[in-house]
Amino acid sequence: MNDNRSDNLHCCEYINMNEEKSTIISDLCICPPFGNCCSNLLKCPPSRDIEINVMVANFQDRFRIPWQGGARRISLDSAVPLLLFPATLYFAALGFWPTILMFPLVTFFLYYTHRTVRKYRVATKFFYVWTLTSASLVLIIFQFLVVPMLDINTNENIIITVTMIATAACFYFTKKHAIKSHLKYDLEMTNVNETDENIVLINESENIQCNTCKRNVPSRTYHCFVCKTCVIQQHIHSYWIDCCIGKHNRKSYMAGLVLGSVLFTFLSNLILTTLCHPFNVFATIMLPDDCSDVYYDIM
Repeated sequence: MNDNRSDNLHCCEYINMNEEKSTIISDLCICPPFGNCCSNLLKCPPSRDIEINVMVANFQDRFRIPWQGGARRISLDSAVPLLLFPATLYFAALGFWPTILMFPLVTFFLYYTHRTVRKYRVATKFFYVWTLTSASLVLIIFQFLVVPMLDINTNENIIITVTMIATAACFYFTKKHAIKSHLKYDLEMTNVNETDENIVLINESENIQCNTCKRNVPSRTYHCFVCKTCVIQQHIHSYWIDCCIGKHNRKSYMAGLVLGSVLFTFLSNLILTTLCHPFNVFATIMLPDDCSDVYYDIM
């Protein structure tokens, strides 16, 4: 997001968090909060006032790229998946043991990170960008590497492509319609239809009050601390698509989960049975058997 307030900035200049003009190059070497943090840590005994939050805020404020009209800030949690996911894929493709090592490490890392952000109710784009990055790379690798190399059947490729598009459409509409489940308290001041469902629900819930908003809410309404609003019939806040799952987008969310599960099960089985030596389980259903040649090309 471009938070510059001046139109006369060069590509490497920006307005920092202290409302002062700064440049990217000069700020790489000068960071008073970082110096203060190191000084406090080296004291004997170490000082507890190490200004970690100030240091992180300054670092995030200075993490920018040159842009016309002023340097633009890049969110750290959005940048990490763009680098981390391709790196883990490359490392896992180096051999059998790197694959065995990376799968549990990535799973544990994502689980622990997701549990932490949910515990502290942190608003982050990390998992949303991870979802977009992984889905994009899977599509690119499959279409431009797997299909030409392994001679995937045309009908199988069409089924996978259509399922991918349908899954993406379900999650797109889930995110798009998420705001419809947000409870708006200023509806009476807008020119909306009198039959609007939100108005009816609010008028019917005079005795239920949100502990956070201190306002009347419908039954089965929960306050989302990430979206900072009450959500009608909230199920969860999905960090993976960066929105709340409520009354008006639950069906598309469930459809996306089902289609996504079918897609990745079929896609994984198709790739493994093509790369490995398969064996028949029942009729035309096959499972991979000997995968000793999978790493031949890269090794």
